[in-house]
Amino acid sequence: MDSQWKPDFTDPDTIRDPYPAYAFLREHHPVYWSHQHQAWMLTRFKEVLAAQGDATLYSSDRIRQLVDVQLPPDKRAIYEPFIERASRWMYAQDGKAHEQSRRLLGRAFTPRSIDTLRADIQAITDGLVSRLGPTPELMSQLFNQVPALVLAKLYGIPKKDALKLRRWTDVILMFLVGNLDTATRPEKALEGLEEMYAYFGALIDRRRRSPRDDLVSRVIAAAGSEATLDELLAQIVFVLVAGYTTSADMLGIGLWYLLNNPDQLRALSADMTLLKPAIEEMLRIDPSGQFSHRVLTQDVTLGGQTLRKGQLVYLVRAAANRDPEHFPDPDRFDIRRAKNDHLAFGRGVHFCLGPALFRIEAECVFSSLLGRFPNLRFIDKKPPVWRTNNLQFRGLKSIHVELEPLQKDDPIQRVFSAAIWEKNGGYCRALRVGSLIVTSGTVAFDNDGNPCALGDVHGQTHRCLEIIETALKKLGADRSRIVATRMYTTNIQGWGDILKAHGEFFHDCPPTTMLLGVNELIAKEFLVEIEAQAQASES
Repeated sequence: MDSQWKPDFTDPDTIRDPYPAYAFLREHHPVYWSHQHQAWMLTRFKEVLAAQGDATLYSSDRIRQLVDVQLPPDKRAIYEPFIERASRWMYAQDGKAHEQSRRLLGRAFTPRSIDTLRADIQAITDGLVSRLGPTPELMSQLFNQVPALVLAKLYGIPKKDALKLRRWTDVILMFLVGNLDTATRPEKALEGLEEMYAYFGALIDRRRRSPRDDLVSRVIAAAGSEATLDELLAQIVFVLVAGYTTSADMLGIGLWYLLNNPDQLRALSADMTLLKPAIEEMLRIDPSGQFSHRVLTQDVTLGGQTLRKGQLVYLVRAAANRDPEHFPDPDRFDIRRAKNDHLAFGRGVHFCLGPALFRIEAECVFSSLLGRFPNLRFIDKKPPVWRTNNLQFRGLKSIHVELEPLQKDDPIQRVFSAAIWEKNGGYCRALRVGSLIVTSGTVAFDNDGNPCALGDVHGQTHRCLEIIETALKKLGADRSRIVATRMYTTNIQGWGDILKAHGEFFHDCPPTTMLLGVNELIAKEFLVEIEAQAQASES
């Protein structure tokens, strides 16, 4: 390819697969002026990393520049309300304003508060996966819905309103860096922002009068009584804008790479402890947020080019994540990659607040989907379709798959015990099809055939888990192969003891779903029942 060639970032084929263009720029023009974006593009790891860490030279206060690039001068005045509001979002602030916003969200959006959502995220995921038909379109039926319903839970809004969230965030985000779909007018972004602010303004008013245990109430409490409505709205809306579209798209992209790399999919299915590094590799090789942007606060010389004060700079993290000077064999999808310090979530003071939430969503989605449908595959006549309307926010329009939970020639193995009179016995049904094992309805008994550890939540939980493992071992697995659990209890106050016993048993596999307040289990004396899914070894 001629070193003077210039990539066309309005070409649908380039947007469908921008990585050849990124590789060309990284090699020949690592500091590149894009006339199409009126911005400099940095594509090497070291420059992108340095820029992300230098908030003094590279300002995040860039909304006005981003909007002005999209509009002719005579249209800019009507977007002043958009610029004023979006400039208050944390990712568009510098210095003390950014510190104050980050501190506010940090108090309301803690890792602990996110981790407590794990059970809800798994329950949401399991519910959606259980309703999938044999040939679903997963973007609309699963990947868009999981983050929407999780955010609805986080915000305390009705489920029926959840899918409004993507419509609002899409039109706003796509506008900021150029929506190439001519059918979508710039005015849609302004309309979307107005609708979103009206919706959450009314929600803030309700929470001020009647607080709940949700993100909105925690932001209000953390901000104090002096905070204005605009200040509260800025951060509440920012979490939504930053945490929905990219999360939904990243789930689809991740599955695309697994299905296009069957050796990696087989390795993951055989060893679900690889799920966390697999998610990091998905983020590295093809992040749904391809780049971020900054504005220069002074002139700077970089890569033999003079970048002027006030100009936009695109930090192309997707290109940096495939820099061969930093990542060996960077175009290979490798879920066992040893060094994976990717830039998908940024670095420095503007490191993204949402990684913990996305990582839990991804763990829940992929463990549930692959655990239930280990033979998941594309439909040949309906290949995946990539969006081609925007360079920054990458994702699939559709991803049709066949969900075949078992091969036609897979033998079915069963283990069943229901003998109350057996010493140390219990009640456990376990079923293995291929490498998938599902257990259900577990209750434990003591040596005399009475309910085990009656009144002792911790003791009964631990015994139930032991009986599950006994069944699993007969089918070629043990506790290390369990990928998901579901906990039922009649004793809401016993959750702490259940969690403690579960943690002692598994060490690094938190319970994925906890169903509290069950009126009655198999018999009222029992305090807890457990279901589990596991992957058997392929031997």
